[in-house]
Amino acid sequence: MRGYIGVFCQDVALLKQTWERHLKSRDDLMKMSAHRPFIIPGLCMAEFRPLSDLWERSQAIYKPVKANSDLDEIIWTMDSEVALLFVGWCRLDNKEALCNHLQLPPDTGETEVIMRAWQTWGSHCPEHFIGDFSFALWDPIRQQLFMAKDQLGIRPLFYYQHDGLFIFATTIGLIKSALDHVPALNEYYIARELRNYPPSVEETFFREIRRLSPAHYLIYGKDQPIEIKRYWELTEMKLEQHLRDEEYLTMLRNQLSESILCRIRDKKTIGCQLSGGMDSSVIAVLLSRLTDRNSIHTYSFVLNEKTRAFSERGIDEKETQQLILDYAGLDRSNHHEIEEFHYRSVFEQMHTQIRVMGGYARTDCIWQDTLFKKAAEAGVEVSFSGFPGDEGISNPGVMYYFDYIFHLNIFGILTHLWHFRLGGIRQILNYFRFAFSGTYLPGYKAIQKTRDRLNPDSTYTKTLKDDSFKFYPSFKKWLKNQMCRPNICLRSESEGAYANQYGIETVYPLADIRLLQMVYSLPVRLFRPKPYTRALFRNLCKGILPDKVRLQSKFSGAMTLAFAEYWKKTEAQELGDYKLKNHTGLMTEPEENDKFNEDSESLINVLINVRKMDYIIEQHWPVSKASSENVPEKM
Repeated sequence: MRGYIGVFCQDVALLKQTWERHLKSRDDLMKMSAHRPFIIPGLCMAEFRPLSDLWERSQAIYKPVKANSDLDEIIWTMDSEVALLFVGWCRLDNKEALCNHLQLPPDTGETEVIMRAWQTWGSHCPEHFIGDFSFALWDPIRQQLFMAKDQLGIRPLFYYQHDGLFIFATTIGLIKSALDHVPALNEYYIARELRNYPPSVEETFFREIRRLSPAHYLIYGKDQPIEIKRYWELTEMKLEQHLRDEEYLTMLRNQLSESILCRIRDKKTIGCQLSGGMDSSVIAVLLSRLTDRNSIHTYSFVLNEKTRAFSERGIDEKETQQLILDYAGLDRSNHHEIEEFHYRSVFEQMHTQIRVMGGYARTDCIWQDTLFKKAAEAGVEVSFSGFPGDEGISNPGVMYYFDYIFHLNIFGILTHLWHFRLGGIRQILNYFRFAFSGTYLPGYKAIQKTRDRLNPDSTYTKTLKDDSFKFYPSFKKWLKNQMCRPNICLRSESEGAYANQYGIETVYPLADIRLLQMVYSLPVRLFRPKPYTRALFRNLCKGILPDKVRLQSKFSGAMTLAFAEYWKKTEAQELGDYKLKNHTGLMTEPEENDKFNEDSESLINVLINVRKMDYIIEQHWPVSKASSENVPEKM
């Protein structure tokens, strides 16, 4: 497991109690990770790495610490008055360029590079980093604690502040392990979940535990308040605007290959999620060209006889998956099909969610847990994903013409009308309809009303605002919002947490900021959905994917999680008799038509999520005992 935790507090007794509480409560970490502690007056920090990772690199300075070690026995021996103290989870993809600029040997590790960057640029150092990173360092000269995370929030970082106690960590569970109480629930967060509103990136299930936003850094010192600032914004890069389309596509292909290659590094066993869609397929094919094919293991969700009976369409993407394996020359014996989850019940599943994610989140990716568990059995060190292709390079492009209207580009508008004729006129009229309504999906409000499970008497009913499918006047503004939206941080963070428990690193080459910036800077004509949607990506994939995959419909009828319908119906059955506790009073009382039956199937997902949220609230409600009546005996 990778990660870190730190406690900053001027009360020596409280610092010691908090740190020792963490050590005693997380004995599991000590068994599977090496533990490097830094302890100085006012600050305790520790970094975790897989034992195998450290043995292979012979990094003797990382030494396991027993869970019951006394604070005084694990004092770090460096001169804490002058030495920078660092904990982090980082991969810098521009490390070679940084080493050149900072005059460091080319084989310098990420830790040393970041510390030198801090000494050189101070709080501006994250502006120079490209990669996935989350770190904290203590500067004894400035008397400052500095923390930062990468531009899209791929690597996690949470913090807690209350009554002079400041705790930071890569998981909510680590923060909870250091507290002497159950942290207070965040009613604002819960209310947004009940209304099915997009989550805020800073908020978590707990009121006093917050997430550091992507592209932000945090500074905290002994005599200064917390300061949080944004250090990066997606902007257009200087691209030659008069190149031929194929020249732009060649630039993208080269950057895509680089984005994959820098995430392989020295990894010996590589995992790749293979759904059968274009995004994951192109990564699998390029991996086969960039590294040893025998080192690649692919993973796909498929139907079996039992789960197919629950599937409305009864199809999966197995045929396309097999086509890609053969096309890329990958070993079929290294392809692993996942037909069901390994959980014995929905209650076991929810307790896993609490352990890994700390609380409730609609963006929880526990559906990936079985995949990572299976990957660990094959010794996979890094797992590639095609997420978030839809938000960036493989977006459908259907709103490309917004830019022409926004910039009053008459030639662009006429070109659009020439390509789409009457359809183009309707699209332009829709632009003004969307602008008037404030959303490009006007009918969504009616859908949201059917999903709303917030108590109408709650004060949040009038104060919460729904910004789902917000209208942006230009295509580039919409594209920027998609590329940087909270879901990218929240989903990658969750997938990473489930993979991390097995010692696997998750990587997302389609979230490489160099690739996203290049896509964002392209002329909008390259996104024109003619003769097909996702035109930019389909054209880029010429020569990479077979046409049967490259030109396939985005929606084939199959689901990424092939047995999703079976899973949902199983959850509904197991939660059918569950009685809402509604401790917060924020939930609507269950009505007769809220029962799981065939007539209300469209609401099943909403109702399942409400019950799961209620159960997880129950586990954290301070005045109640854990409710055992809903947990099967085998739990």
